[in-house]
Amino acid sequence: MASSLFTLNISGTLLAVLFGVGVFYFGLSLWWFFLAVLIDFLVLSAIATKAGAEGKENIHGYEMIRGWKNVVANGVVPLVIAFFYFLDSLYGFVPPYILVYAFVASVCSITADKFASEFGVLSNNPVGIFDFKRKRKGTSGAVTLFGTVMGAVASFIVGFVYFAIGSSVMVFAVIVISGVFGNFVDSVFGYFEEKGIGNKYTSNLLCAGAGAALCAVVLLLIA
Repeated sequence: MASSLFTLNISGTLLAVLFGVGVFYFGLSLWWFFLAVLIDFLVLSAIATKAGAEGKENIHGYEMIRGWKNVVANGVVPLVIAFFYFLDSLYGFVPPYILVYAFVASVCSITADKFASEFGVLSNNPVGIFDFKRKRKGTSGAVTLFGTVMGAVASFIVGFVYFAIGSSVMVFAVIVISGVFGNFVDSVFGYFEEKGIGNKYTSNLLCAGAGAALCAVVLLLIA
């Protein structure tokens, strides 16, 4: 089995670097912050993936090494937000800090989803998000208490990066809750995956988008 520092194969690593270059360029003076948040995701994802690795290898459909599709699913939304941050510097259509918050919330969401999936699959009692019936490990749309808690912890960790450099408690709370919400959305669409609608990549994409959107809308309303 191939291996890499951040659990990405060669194609995934190359695309991740390309996305990083895009974020660096579009992030302007905040390039360092945007990249720091993404690196948090990569490091935390690697830690979560390696947790209980031996037990995970026997779970149907589980992947230890991810490729370019995973990078697209998780990285497109943050990259697009960075692009809008760049455009906003030229045209000023929204307060720029809203886009910074939304960027962090999108990464909180995908990190929360990663933790919920990687740690939740170690639990023996996954249940369907709608019917609460017992499901086999690795079933899309199934949730566990442990996975849900770990997802919230992951959102808190990533959100704390921004809080630590001067964000208010209120903004911090909105960002973290938005990350938890994004993870919930991923689980909802995971349910539809089992029905043949969408796949894990579209669920990840919607997860990041939902977290970013909720954060931006809430902060625009209370600004």
